[in-house]
Amino acid sequence: MKRKRGLPAEENTRGQFLSILRLGLWGKGTDAPPGGDTAPDWKGILTLARTQAVLPLLYDGLEELPENLRPGNRSLMNLIAYVDKIEKLNGMLDEAAVTISERLGSAGIRSVLLKGQGLAHLYRHPGHRQCGDIDLYVGRANFLKAAEEIRKWPEISEEEPETEKHIGFRFRNMVLELHREAYRFMDAGTDSLFRKWEDEELSKDGCRVRLVADAPVSDTQGTPSDGSVTVPPVTFNAFYIFAHGFRHFMQGGLGLRQLCDLALFLHRHHGDIDWNKLENRLREFRLFREWQLFMGLLTDSLGLPADEAPFYDPALIPLSEKMLLQVLSDGNFGHSRQYPDFSGKPRILRKIGNLGIHHLMLAKRMKFSLRHTLVFYRAMWRTGLANIGR
Repeated sequence: MKRKRGLPAEENTRGQFLSILRLGLWGKGTDAPPGGDTAPDWKGILTLARTQAVLPLLYDGLEELPENLRPGNRSLMNLIAYVDKIEKLNGMLDEAAVTISERLGSAGIRSVLLKGQGLAHLYRHPGHRQCGDIDLYVGRANFLKAAEEIRKWPEISEEEPETEKHIGFRFRNMVLELHREAYRFMDAGTDSLFRKWEDEELSKDGCRVRLVADAPVSDTQGTPSDGSVTVPPVTFNAFYIFAHGFRHFMQGGLGLRQLCDLALFLHRHHGDIDWNKLENRLREFRLFREWQLFMGLLTDSLGLPADEAPFYDPALIPLSEKMLLQVLSDGNFGHSRQYPDFSGKPRILRKIGNLGIHHLMLAKRMKFSLRHTLVFYRAMWRTGLANIGR
């Protein structure tokens, strides 16, 4: 892979990384990485893949390259070992999600799997989605009942403090987050509108996704199991995946992993989405332009066809490109952000330092969404003042 003439090394590495990532997402027939006789910056490419939580996808892209363009044996073997680890973890999470869903169902509690394992089937190699927690929505009415049911299970080894949205458990050494709410807006008025829609949509039958191919028997009643779980209805899910990613971006760390989820979801379901309903909801929650920025990022950077990206506006591509640079700079969940560490400082200095960091972070978001930056800014101060004595 040869550096394009006139491009700085960092920009060239970024271009190579995105090209290989697109190959991992879509396979051959999309776009090929830049050719040439100069070796690529594998150290930089692998660092970007790691900080963006897409190493398994990068491996899938490497599989599409000629051998002479692949990294050295040591890097490749380390990557293969990591992908093998992710495959095994995905299998464990799939089995756990099915088991948990069926046990709750046997107790009369309906659950909906959010994000994560419910999206992995969209990938060319489902086991290669970088995995995390099991997020299971049961709604407010069943929340306490579900939590009490889960506490009885022998696999539960730990319980995390309850928050306004969920409570966390350690199930077979995997993190289970039980949700009373799937998503929460920062301002009360918008959240009240969304709550009605969420309650309505997630009480529907939704869609069924099969996670475990060979799951003949439930471990609760001995009844047949098809290894599937319920996921949200398509139009709601499109909004939810986007809104969840946007919130992470505003709070300091959105990884390309989450954007890959949205790209593949739209690729599979763009024909199933109720575009009018989606547009109405985006405008109602004042997120229409922010959605368009995401669509520019998905098409220009990740290779999603423009006709599969609802409300795509090519005029916003320059701003979407700036958003990409911010995403790459922040890293997944903000782990790559370069800010001072105040964790070991005295309490008052720690508070002041962290407040300054949040101000800097939100200032960088203003060009992407002034309104929502102000919403998050108000919420930051509200939370900070409420916790000032803690």
